[in-house]
Amino acid sequence: MLVVKKVTAAQQELLDPTSSVWSSIKPLALELKPTPIGNQPTPYTRTAWKDKKVINAVSHVDAQVCHDGQKLYIRLDWRDPTENRAPDDNNVFPDGAAVLFPIGKDAPINTMGDEKQWVNGWQWRADSEQGRSVWAKGTGTTEPTAETVDVKAVRKGDHWLVVLARDLAGAGDGKSVKLAPGAASKLGVAVWEGSNSERAGYKGFTENWIEFQLAE
Repeated sequence: MLVVKKVTAAQQELLDPTSSVWSSIKPLALELKPTPIGNQPTPYTRTAWKDKKVINAVSHVDAQVCHDGQKLYIRLDWRDPTENRAPDDNNVFPDGAAVLFPIGKDAPINTMGDEKQWVNGWQWRADSEQGRSVWAKGTGTTEPTAETVDVKAVRKGDHWLVVLARDLAGAGDGKSVKLAPGAASKLGVAVWEGSNSERAGYKGFTENWIEFQLAE
């Protein structure tokens, strides 16, 4: 189980992907797998992608996680030679990333939860400076929540560096994960490569949950 380090630093510093504070947090090297085409909710999308040779153009991402007793911070770092900030007419979409948490302890990650076991996601897209919190109870059911997710993204060479952060307690509405020092939870990561037409359900993602506990 990953023990998430508690750090003492200004929130502005922790939200900066280039801050030196991140040098003290050991990265996790995560492998991303393609979304199963059979999981997609519509025949149109399944047909459109059935002959696609590469569904997830990004196959690896480094993740660093810490907290300051108030917020959880997750820094993602992945190689992406093409910087896609907006859609165009050539099936190019904004790059993006998300961190997923189970609300129900047995929520399946590969289907974004199910009717009984929901999930909560924190999302970033390159066409917006605002983070987004969503919840889902299965593929194609994603809806926004009322809570705020802080994000900061920068380009460094041919890499995206992104930090997502949110208050530990969440909105308390049953649709957002509740975190606390000493408590355990799980997370997963997803990345969308816009130049590969990746969007919505088509992405690279961690096939299994990563168990973690916040240090007190």
